[in-house]
Amino acid sequence: MTPTYQAFDNNLKLLCAYFGLEDIERKILELSCYYRIFPMMKNLWDDINAMNSRGDNHLISLLLGITPIELEKWLSGNASLLRLGLLSNRMQFSAFSFSAVVADGLIEALMPPAITVEDFCSRLIGPATVPTCEWSDFDHLVAERDMAFRLLKGAIGRGVKGINVLVYGPPGTGKTEFCKVLGAKLGVRTYTVGEADGEGGEPDRSARLARLRLSQNLLGANCENLMLFDEMEDLLGGAGPGYHSLYRHRERRDYSKVYLNRLLEETPIPTLWTCNEVDGFDPSVLRRMTLAIEIRTPPQKVRERLWSATLKRHDLEIGPDKVRTLASQFSVPPAFAANAVRAAKLAGGSEDDLRLALRLSGKVMGGGMAPIPPQPHCDHEFALDLANADHPLDRLVQRLASIGPKRGVSLCLFGPPGTGKSAFARHLAMAMGLPVLQKRASDLFSKWVGQSEANIARAFAEAQELGAFLIFDEADSLLGERAGAQRSWEISQVNEMLTWMESHELPFACTTNLADRLDSASLRRFTFKIRFDPLTPEQIRTAFTVFFGIDAPAAVSRISPLTPGDFAVVRRKAELLDLLDDQGALLAALRSEAEGKPTYSKPIGFM
Repeated sequence: MTPTYQAFDNNLKLLCAYFGLEDIERKILELSCYYRIFPMMKNLWDDINAMNSRGDNHLISLLLGITPIELEKWLSGNASLLRLGLLSNRMQFSAFSFSAVVADGLIEALMPPAITVEDFCSRLIGPATVPTCEWSDFDHLVAERDMAFRLLKGAIGRGVKGINVLVYGPPGTGKTEFCKVLGAKLGVRTYTVGEADGEGGEPDRSARLARLRLSQNLLGANCENLMLFDEMEDLLGGAGPGYHSLYRHRERRDYSKVYLNRLLEETPIPTLWTCNEVDGFDPSVLRRMTLAIEIRTPPQKVRERLWSATLKRHDLEIGPDKVRTLASQFSVPPAFAANAVRAAKLAGGSEDDLRLALRLSGKVMGGGMAPIPPQPHCDHEFALDLANADHPLDRLVQRLASIGPKRGVSLCLFGPPGTGKSAFARHLAMAMGLPVLQKRASDLFSKWVGQSEANIARAFAEAQELGAFLIFDEADSLLGERAGAQRSWEISQVNEMLTWMESHELPFACTTNLADRLDSASLRRFTFKIRFDPLTPEQIRTAFTVFFGIDAPAAVSRISPLTPGDFAVVRRKAELLDLLDDQGALLAALRSEAEGKPTYSKPIGFM
């Protein structure tokens, strides 16, 4: 044997001794490695085996001096070689090729020079991860984050096996970074596993699982380690060689669900798993997760901090006010923000470049990645005297602001478009000292069965976690009359809304232009039902002065119906055309807005 392969043999013996393998197991592993290493041996073996009708296991048993039955025992699923992940007993493409396949990366890690077990671990698994985020960057997940920390600290301290933490959420929200930060906070090393095969190529399902099992067993003796298995979907769905789906609603192919379940149950060190979606996972997989954490797009204050850090890292200068505006208008996950900043920097570094990159990323991702619609524009704070409501709004705001967030405070704000329903809800939230979480019906609807209901539940849960005032716009789409429903999902959607409305512990409001379409049961659940009408003649004169900064002509009070939204639209047009001081042009524009409105129905008669 040449010095090179003598060193390989010594390294192999060291590994076998570390795992406490028996001599016959070492010989099986050695033979499997040599089949891969020596082309002449492989060719000779395959030629002999092609003439051997009893298969290569018979030839292996002859070389090792044992019976085929004994060999089957050493290569069974419970045997050490397979249980440790050193071998996998999967067949190659040729009917006569070697059946005991060496784990991906094992041979490369055993190559000279001489190694210690620590060297082998470093070669096979790679360096520990280094986080780029801070613990405080996940303050919006304080309950989940701290629970995961305490769980893993207890498991590591006691050496508990079978601990798995599932971290899921939309792409780019920071799932992988969350895991790295968690490991750093625990003071342990976090290793990613199975991201490439032994030759640096794309691994299949079997290769990733085998690498995970081998890595877990190698690191299992050291309590100060975590494993991170990123993109768990590789095991559960995909295309090409090695595809095995555990998704219930997709095509199934042959796979060993038992193998994955046992791996989850027996993992010697805590393992973190990340994926984008969990809805289609087989329950047997989810049931074996010790803890499951959803990573959502951070709230605005956290986004502002992440934006500032990302801009600084890329030497892109944008003022604090503009950072605040970006965080407000673009609800993109951190990874997409970082990519947009990088693209803008390479393209020249202007704010316009950054906004364009964000819009393009939003189009690709869809499903909430597009810019948040900006709040209705006006140059003044929301004015209660420009709201024509059937309830004394000033007294309501004063009272609710004085008592603070109380359970059971809910509002149904209805009336024609532009009358200030959503603006009042935001004003009330500000008076109560609460951040606003605003959702449109289109944000919640999904083409998948049950997903709309899940999105509704998620909106209420998000408001609860953020301590936010939740506002649902277009509530008639979410709380439509069930008696006229034609599809089962329309009923289940309303039921989901009603259930959460009863149990939600923070104030919330629903706005609608079509109150007559609301389910009767939903109306009973609102503490306040307030109608907003177009402005009175006196309010119209006041609005003219407030929005345009000039005295109101007498003729303006005869234009009806008008709303604050109409004045906001006309102001924007007048600014563009430089007509803010032209009374005649402003009157004509307001009259055009009023004439374009449909006839209003008689107000409905509930309070």
